[in-house]
Amino acid sequence: MFFKFSETKGFRREGLQNGPGGALYYPFIAIGEKPQGSHFKMIARIELDPKAAVGEHEHKGDEEVYFVVSGHGVFTDDDKKYEVGPGDVMVTLDGHRHSLKNTGEEPLVFMAIIAE
Repeated sequence: MFFKFSETKGFRREGLQNGPGGALYYPFIAIGEKPQGSHFKMIARIELDPKAAVGEHEHKGDEEVYFVVSGHGVFTDDDKKYEVGPGDVMVTLDGHRHSLKNTGEEPLVFMAIIAE
């Protein structure tokens, strides 16, 4: 499969996982559109607004990877907090919870990948 970002239609999403603020969301594989036989439930580029956050949530039956493209924020992994920036990778395993807050003045751009 190949996805060209310039051909991907993005849209606004507010309150990601009940977090404050919103983001531009560019789905390559959207939730509910999992390819047959694939382990990928979602692949998306997310441009989180300044001061916005993906609210804390637990993963049950799947795992998620975030890869920061640009911007800065704070990632919470269960009860531990980490400052994150370009190039950082965060992995949330099955049964664990996480959140991500944009602490910068620019969008926090990251890739989010959920797999079973």
